[in-house]
Amino acid sequence: MTHVKKLTLFLLLTLSQMHADTIGGEISLGFFNHQPNGDASYKGSATDMEDTLGFSEEQDIFLKAYFEHPLPVIPNIKLGYATLSHEGSSSVNDFTWGDTTYNGTIDSSLSLDMTDVTLYYEFLDNWAETDVGLTLRYMSGNMGVRSSQGSDVADFSTWVPMVYCKVRFTLPVTDLSFQLEANAISYWDITAYDYELSARYTLAMGLGLEAGYKAFHLNSDDLVNGFNADMDFSGPYAAVLWDF
Repeated sequence: MTHVKKLTLFLLLTLSQMHADTIGGEISLGFFNHQPNGDASYKGSATDMEDTLGFSEEQDIFLKAYFEHPLPVIPNIKLGYATLSHEGSSSVNDFTWGDTTYNGTIDSSLSLDMTDVTLYYEFLDNWAETDVGLTLRYMSGNMGVRSSQGSDVADFSTWVPMVYCKVRFTLPVTDLSFQLEANAISYWDITAYDYELSARYTLAMGLGLEAGYKAFHLNSDDLVNGFNADMDFSGPYAAVLWDF
């Protein structure tokens, strides 16, 4: 019984360290310049997103908000939203998408929205910061092809749990910091991950600028019946933020 009490006390003391010292948070708005890579299919063979569907570089927004508190055991929370969209046009021969085989000019489109709710604990909070937690991501969107011969769209939506981690290093006696933030999971018929490598400079009153490299990967044949995806999106990004 004594050992149980000691273990319980140790766990409570450990958990009590996994929180922010004060109430605060951070809000950021960014623009992501992403290049597509990979392939997808809908009731047909794998199709290259650039060569066959005509997708190219696009720009989209993302939002993030962190809320931290001094209460022990209770995790901090992060909310996030990002969207990826592409449109393209190309000429094809005997190309199958959905229930139609296309010949000639086609117009293609992709829309993917991701909404995150992350619960995390803060293990370090000084010149080196480390957060670890769990993200629950809701992904929804569609990918379609249309022409004068017809139109076929694969609509999908799913919840994906992911492991979350963030590491930040601030250079001593400066307002410059470097950060890695990532989510990842692989199970059953889905593998998904995303990460950001960035540098930020904090100005007066908690306002700051951040820039870096961002990437997102999705590999799944379970989003909707007949639709398979092995897609990557990556490129530079920039954001403005308020750390309060």
